[in-house]
Amino acid sequence: MLSDRLTRFTAEAERDPVAATERLRADLVDAGGPLVQRINDDTVRVTFVWIGPEEQVSVRAQVFDDRNALSHPMRQVPGTDVWHLDAVVASDVVTTYQYLVDDPFPDADHEDLAALGKLMLEARTRMFADPVNPRRLFPQMAVVAGERTADPRHWDSVLQLPDADPVDWFDAEPAERGTLTEHRLDDRTITVYTPPGYRPDETYPLVVLLDGECWPLVADLPTALDNLMGREIAPALVAMVHNLGGMGPRMAELACDNAFAALLADRVVPFVRSLHAVADRVVVAGNSLGGLAAAHAALERPDVFEAVLSCSGSHWWGYDGSGWGKDSEPEWLTRRYADAPLLPLRFWVDVGSLETGSGPISPGVDQRAANRHLRTVLRAKGYRVDYHEAPGGHDFATFRRSVVRGLRALLPA
Repeated sequence: MLSDRLTRFTAEAERDPVAATERLRADLVDAGGPLVQRINDDTVRVTFVWIGPEEQVSVRAQVFDDRNALSHPMRQVPGTDVWHLDAVVASDVVTTYQYLVDDPFPDADHEDLAALGKLMLEARTRMFADPVNPRRLFPQMAVVAGERTADPRHWDSVLQLPDADPVDWFDAEPAERGTLTEHRLDDRTITVYTPPGYRPDETYPLVVLLDGECWPLVADLPTALDNLMGREIAPALVAMVHNLGGMGPRMAELACDNAFAALLADRVVPFVRSLHAVADRVVVAGNSLGGLAAAHAALERPDVFEAVLSCSGSHWWGYDGSGWGKDSEPEWLTRRYADAPLLPLRFWVDVGSLETGSGPISPGVDQRAANRHLRTVLRAKGYRVDYHEAPGGHDFATFRRSVVRGLRALLPA
């Protein structure tokens, strides 16, 4: 079913396709992104539109029924350069999207994860931000490739629907800025954030945040921290622990690796303590596989970590004793928590409302179901758990809002 605007465009294009396209383009500019038509109080129809002479165009977004598809082919209005695709979405969603020209994913082998990852990196030059949408985030795929700069044409566009929580954490100019300092610990980079008004003679709680290279560059988290620390979040140090580089090493370290948990507890935390006065309160935090790794590190080392912030954690992860993948029994870490004695930990657990359906690497359990199950198991064991389902997907437009909410809960001012 077409939106009202595309129905009108199709009729107008039969008479004068050039004039109809220019009127549509003007409407897209006025909308500042996809066209949004309200269906009822809670739901809207989103019409993604790309205008260009390409042979084939797709949308990369998590708002369609097949949540985990890598792309969604668009339809071309005959006789025009207009490509379109509709989705019915909750009206409070915030998520990211891109347009993909000459989509390579439909013919890809989705079982070959190494080849699929390589293809995603190679396809970045075909992924485009929405040219009429000014809301953009630095692309995570560029960070995975080790790049600190990227052409803004290839950034991720942000879809912010009309009933989304209108936070200004990332946009408002802070009254005072904190400081970011890069350090080297062996072969790893750690970026340490010190809050506005930092005093070396004061003691601060510490947040150990995984996927550390992403948070300043993709999420602009320091701006939100500058705006909220002292007002809604207690002034704290944030140690952003970078990955070693590439998708393979990241997946190996963050998938419940005991050596990585020991690195965080025995090397990273003491290293930050050698630079700053750190309080006993240490939060370990991460998103996606990083959320899984954070919960694992706290289970292994409750002597160091007192709280876990798991943002859209990959708690579907399964392990069969020799490796992990679709044939492994899912939710390995949740079972570990169920079997372990109650520990002095508290939790923030969140997941996106769009994170449903089993993905190409998850063993038959979707992200939302796995996080709901983790919440239930932890509460049944007696843990204090703040649980939140964010109106969004598995992307940094959602992650960055959820991490701020988690820090407000775990480290209230």
